[in-house]
Amino acid sequence: MDELMQFLAVMAALSAGAQAITQQMKKRITILHLNAKAKPNDSVWDEVYEEALRRVNIHLLAGINGAVLAGVAQVHPLQLLKLRPIWSSLQPEWVGSLLDYGFAGVLVAYGGPWFHDALGLLRTYKTQVKAIQSTPKKD
Repeated sequence: MDELMQFLAVMAALSAGAQAITQQMKKRITILHLNAKAKPNDSVWDEVYEEALRRVNIHLLAGINGAVLAGVAQVHPLQLLKLRPIWSSLQPEWVGSLLDYGFAGVLVAYGGPWFHDALGLLRTYKTQVKAIQSTPKKD
């Protein structure tokens, strides 16, 4: 249970950090068209395409930010769960680490809200278990 709690806490922290960096980059990078601007288009399909492209770019940027943060913090998500990924035995060693950080980036980009919710559920569960264990039993 502690490994799962640690995994969720680390991934939630990475997710929050990547989200904050992505929000700042959205304001400053104009090349990727990350800000939604209302401009007249010829058709509805152009608007749908531009919105979809903007969302894809935001998720891609969030994944890259998550992977970079995982690399800086040297977070290996599956090893937090005491699992050994199949790419950890690749040579040279940095290839396996790079894949691990990329995996963390994907988890951070698409699982952010899930990690926060699951971490909250685990915290509530642990506090309830402690409360039950600390109450005296009646004979």
